[in-house]
Amino acid sequence: MIYLLALISLAIIAVPILRQWRFGVFLIFAWLLLEDVVRRLIPGQPVEVALAKDVLISLTYFSFLLYFSFKGKKIWKPAFGGALFLLAAFLIINVFNPDSPGLLFGLIGLRSYLWYLPLFFLGYYMFGSQEKLLKFCQILVYLSVPLFLFAVFQYFFYDSGWALARSLTDATQAHSFGVAISGFKGGDVPLLPSVFGTSHRYSRFAMLLFSLGLGLLTTKYPANSRYLKKNNKLLIASISSSFLGITISGVRSAFVLTLAGSVLFLLFAVYFRNVKKYHLWENSRVWFFSIAVIILLVLPISFLFRYSVFFQFSSFSATLGQRISWAFEEFYAALANAKFLGWGTGSLSQGLTYLPGGAEWLGRGLVRSESGFGKVIFELGISGMIIFYVFWKYLFYLMIKEVKLLENCNLRNLGLGILIFSFLILFWFTFVHSQVLGDATTLVILWFFIGIFFGLKKLAFTNQLKI
Repeated sequence: MIYLLALISLAIIAVPILRQWRFGVFLIFAWLLLEDVVRRLIPGQPVEVALAKDVLISLTYFSFLLYFSFKGKKIWKPAFGGALFLLAAFLIINVFNPDSPGLLFGLIGLRSYLWYLPLFFLGYYMFGSQEKLLKFCQILVYLSVPLFLFAVFQYFFYDSGWALARSLTDATQAHSFGVAISGFKGGDVPLLPSVFGTSHRYSRFAMLLFSLGLGLLTTKYPANSRYLKKNNKLLIASISSSFLGITISGVRSAFVLTLAGSVLFLLFAVYFRNVKKYHLWENSRVWFFSIAVIILLVLPISFLFRYSVFFQFSSFSATLGQRISWAFEEFYAALANAKFLGWGTGSLSQGLTYLPGGAEWLGRGLVRSESGFGKVIFELGISGMIIFYVFWKYLFYLMIKEVKLLENCNLRNLGLGILIFSFLILFWFTFVHSQVLGDATTLVILWFFIGIFFGLKKLAFTNQLKI
């Protein structure tokens, strides 16, 4: 019955998506917020629900290609196209690595590495004006408030047994804090996922909203806009909600990286006054306001969610005392056991336990790493690791170059927020956990907004503000 309803729903939405590919993009983002809610409400929480997102993306890709085919337009060729082609070619060839556990493993790996990557084309062409882009980002950032409120609800009803009050059953439910906490056995700190299936997925989505919020807050909006108004109070409430959501989610990596991203934004963001450019860090009012907001947020949240907050601040000592040395150990172990071509694309991807022979493969006891650096070396070897990180290095080089080209444009800080978010995601993947770039929700928002980033210059100079 469930599959019949899914087929009927697919038939209903396929027609409008094929007529207008942008409608498909909006549906993809709506489904990102609903997917895990639906899955948790279905008995057994079937993993097949996640395939609906790939179906939506497939239809949207097809509609996008049809649009350009009928219009006779050429698709934008990104400057990093050569590096991307080299990476894609290596990944596809390495699917047939003789040491690979199977072809199906390689196809799963390609899904993580390449399937969501074309979303940057959709992001590049998505918006025809600054107003539409800023409105879309505004709406996304405002979602921080209900997402945070739902996480608060989960905190107080964590032990209720209700499916929506916890993460998916196959996900980690709590972290051990090592102290007795009233209401949680063994001193466990609950991992709160909000509407998402895991707290890590929620925290990464909140990081994006936080970065976009900072960019919008320091962006000068187009004058005499018909339907776009800047509400600083609501933006501040949304930015605060995204940060507080990260705080109570229980994900320490997101908490530390968000603070690091805030510092980077303050150091590199600019504002204009009397047609003269200033840096945010030069403005004492910005520092005073930031400190005041943090204090006002920390005091009540520390009282209501004191164990989660204490757990987050413990991440700094854990980073200095454990994670740095652990990361070096991961590097040395991965390099010491590295092969030239690795074990094949996808040989250490997420979801292998669902494949025939996957559990047996993972149970062989081969040297594996938790960090993304170790995963890349395990799957792609020394050669693939070099190609993978050269691609990312070149991509960030181009993004930094784009930010410099936007130096005197009103969209600069929005682009800076996207750049910082993208960098933090890769940093998290490389040094902490490989699942970061194995999560479909994270990959969707990452590549789509990288596409938006490269389209900012087009929007900025075709609809230029005088500032």
